[in-house]
Amino acid sequence: MRTFGVALALAAIAARPAGAEELLVAAAVSLREPLEAIVQRFEEGHPGTRVQLALGASSALSAQARAGAAFDVFLAADEESLDALAAAGLVPAGSRKTIAGNRLVVIASADLRVRIEGAADLQRPEVRRIALAERAVPVGHYAREWLARMELLETLAPRFVTTEHARATLAAVDAGNAEAGIVYATDMKAARSARVAFTPPDAEQPRIVYVAAQLTSARAPTLAGKFLAALSDSAARRDFEAAGFLPPPGDRAP
Repeated sequence: MRTFGVALALAAIAARPAGAEELLVAAAVSLREPLEAIVQRFEEGHPGTRVQLALGASSALSAQARAGAAFDVFLAADEESLDALAAAGLVPAGSRKTIAGNRLVVIASADLRVRIEGAADLQRPEVRRIALAERAVPVGHYAREWLARMELLETLAPRFVTTEHARATLAAVDAGNAEAGIVYATDMKAARSARVAFTPPDAEQPRIVYVAAQLTSARAPTLAGKFLAALSDSAARRDFEAAGFLPPPGDRAP
């Protein structure tokens, strides 16, 4: 299995051989860990098949797909990125499915000596820089939605350090380049020194859903359909749960 970032996705497409035994899967970078497990199991169950991952911000990958990138399967951290593909005629009818959920957490650097126990504490003078993904990126949108709900968005905006995606936000806080940040709860499994300062309560959380679809650009449509089905089988559900993801909203107990 080979894993590609956004900058390498188009090069991977150009280099891939013709044939139906290779898949190119574009996915939100926050899905890295469960997807690697799912891909390994899928390849073992389909000898001769190779699955390549193009990982990055959902909004950037969606733009690449609309520009002609021949992704077989697309996994986004929001519904809007897939909506844009559907509007462009790139999502076959009946292909779309919801695969997981997530929640936001506020994180703090190891060097921050004051406690952040709620949204209002982000205003403390010791919190000089707050890392979060750019607005077009799903986690950046979710973070701003939450801050706006807390009536803090405009107040805190001068402190924002803008990053490419959630993992870049985590890296900024890990490195001490920001005292605080807002990422997905699942990102913290990759943390080196950053810690969870607090988790906003469920009543404050935005609705975060991960959606997947086979695309009309699929060069191996039958294999792409099988991979899409594998994303919601019982083994994949266990992979998502082990990585800290929530069940799809419709599957959660009230």
